[in-house]
Amino acid sequence: MNDRRPPLEGIRVLAQGLAWAGPTTTMLLADLGAEVIEIESIQHLNLTRTRIRHIPDAVMRGPAGNAYVNHDGSEGFWDRQVWFNYGKRGCLSATFDLQTERGHELFLELIKKSDVFLENNAATVVDTLGIGWDVLHAANPQLIMARFPGFGITGPYAHHKGIGTNMEAVAGHTMVRGYAGDDPSTTPNSLHSDPNAGTHVAWAVQAALLARERSGQGQLIELSQAEAVLHHITYDVLDYEFNGRERTQRGNDHPSFAPYGVFPCAGEDRWIAIACTSDAAFAALMSHLDAAQWADDERFATAVARLRHRAAVNELVADRTRLYAAEELARKLQASGVTAAALAHQQEMATDEHLNARGFFTPITHPAAGTHLYPGPAGKLQHTADGPPFRPAPTLGQHNEYVYQEIIGLSAEEYQKLVDDQAIGTAYLETAHA
Repeated sequence: MNDRRPPLEGIRVLAQGLAWAGPTTTMLLADLGAEVIEIESIQHLNLTRTRIRHIPDAVMRGPAGNAYVNHDGSEGFWDRQVWFNYGKRGCLSATFDLQTERGHELFLELIKKSDVFLENNAATVVDTLGIGWDVLHAANPQLIMARFPGFGITGPYAHHKGIGTNMEAVAGHTMVRGYAGDDPSTTPNSLHSDPNAGTHVAWAVQAALLARERSGQGQLIELSQAEAVLHHITYDVLDYEFNGRERTQRGNDHPSFAPYGVFPCAGEDRWIAIACTSDAAFAALMSHLDAAQWADDERFATAVARLRHRAAVNELVADRTRLYAAEELARKLQASGVTAAALAHQQEMATDEHLNARGFFTPITHPAAGTHLYPGPAGKLQHTADGPPFRPAPTLGQHNEYVYQEIIGLSAEEYQKLVDDQAIGTAYLETAHA
């Protein structure tokens, strides 16, 4: 039988996936076919949508307004938040008032009919709401719960709050990521730990689903975002552990290859990334830069020599790449076996010939935000149905009726009472807060 269904079709995931880490997880799971329902509230703001109920016009006109389509701060602006609409594409949204007995009871009914609940709130939030692991496991022993706060749910930092910048700092990532010789305070944000943690959790959820097929039981997954990003500097950790060497900021330099970095090209703000991973690659680079004689210079003839004279070789390359167009030079270097790529500005990515040839960008029409191109899935699955499976991200509470009536099983009258009591809805209450 040729089953072309997405691999996670039929799996229901409930999520309080916040910031960037949570939306990364939900996006990946939705792309794989899971029904992902974002659990929101009209009493409390979803920080991925907004941190305040009304955004002043002066703020919306500034850089902060870039997060909203057309810098439009009119009512419903939270449905036009670009990060949310990217990370929550393909998801559904239902609102619950978990701080009331009735809201808590209804959420547990939904838990009984779901496969996964994932959340990356601060470590104490779910227990405060009465939806911790013990409660949910008792309601549904087959449930998989994934928790991934910044620093885990145990240990002296468990109660600390933070975003990617804080997790990376604790993990030591920030101390090796800046430019050589600079004060760490000048190191720009990367927030790399967010999508890194989200990807880890998406994998862990799938592993737990496979384990459940054998055991019939759910399980608690716990991931510390700080520990997850620490794996990305294991070379530095092990170098200190085994050799006593403490690595500091090294910019774009590589510990084993030179030249390795980003170099200027002809034109305004045009650059090329080059990595010479062998002596042959360096010789080819020098040939294309009309500097073949430097490949035999004793300072540059071997990888060890180039590492000892890293500054000189970087200067040599930069002096010559600035004479060439980035795209043309990158193509020639690639054809000669040299790892190279021209740096693309964001506005150029939508017209990139390679991305377009692979159908990476997909137009999605959102009811509040309009039609825009969105990045495609992280991977192409050979045996699933062709064509983009994407739905737009949900507006706040868009799927309340489906969740409460079709899944939980409330009558129309019971559902309408929740709406009339302002327990659920599709717009934040004026008193809503983070």
